[in-house]
Amino acid sequence: MRTLPATKVFPVAERVRLCRRCECRLSRYNRENYCNGCLPHLHDAQFARPLVLTHVWQLPDVQHALIKRNFGHLCLLVREHGALRQEDVAALTGLSQAFLSMLEAGARRLTNIDKIVQLLDGLQAPMELTGPMLRTSAEDEVVHQNAHSRPTTSRQSLPPTGLLTEGSLPGVG
Repeated sequence: MRTLPATKVFPVAERVRLCRRCECRLSRYNRENYCNGCLPHLHDAQFARPLVLTHVWQLPDVQHALIKRNFGHLCLLVREHGALRQEDVAALTGLSQAFLSMLEAGARRLTNIDKIVQLLDGLQAPMELTGPMLRTSAEDEVVHQNAHSRPTTSRQSLPPTGLLTEGSLPGVG
């Protein structure tokens, strides 16, 4: 009768790979550096909620697309300049990836004001660019409270309504 040893001694030539998180032994068929128990935790941490960086909204082509109300081109530019995928924009806005794809391709148009507000809120468009009418009331209160703590030097060049028009951007039009 053969007995199996309690621990296996690995020859020097055989390379044993361990999970980088919990250090358990990985199967030779596992191409990842983590075991199946650790992958969901890493997936959640790695793919946290994406962000649209504020510098994206300062770009003239992005502002021009917003002025023209070309939301498909706006989504495309925000994705390109912000290094986002359509899935990221879908997660931010709550709009489906399929709808965003058709919107960017020009096959669909965004005309519903609720969807426009949902898109702009999800993309974190600054109120200086969208105007106060395209904001939810809860955000108005937060923005109004934060406006007193932020410097307002960038608002001096904007039209009095806070909504961009073609003549308000230098070099765009």
